[in-house]
Amino acid sequence: MSVGNSPSPARMAIILTENHVDKLLPFSTLVSGAVAMGFEVHVFASFWGLDAFRKSSPSPHPPTSPGHGAAGAELESTLADRKVPSWKSMLSTAKGIGTLRIYACSQSMQLFHLTPADLDPIVDEVVGIATFIDRTRHAEASYFVG
Repeated sequence: MSVGNSPSPARMAIILTENHVDKLLPFSTLVSGAVAMGFEVHVFASFWGLDAFRKSSPSPHPPTSPGHGAAGAELESTLADRKVPSWKSMLSTAKGIGTLRIYACSQSMQLFHLTPADLDPIVDEVVGIATFIDRTRHAEASYFVG
């Protein structure tokens, strides 16, 4: 697929189903790195991944996944003490340097009784999985973060 003589950028598809900081920070690092390398990145936020994109998310760094005990508490403290940029700010920066599209899962929107007004403005569109698959069918890389 190319337009004129310039090739289309490589595409990356990511499905996000997690809302804990120990998953969201590596996810945002992956996205940022791919965008910086010229990838067109498409993210499908579903279930708890969609929950992370609510406007009402309380802090820049949500809690770690259950079961990490003292290590999880230490990570949370370290992120706050070192003023590590939030995962959302990393995504905002990525949007400023390249193509990053974030889609909210329409089925999860219904399950959680959400409207587009409930979501952070970083989310571009509400779509179903069929639309996401169609838009990313030629992705060179696909990831599932859950």
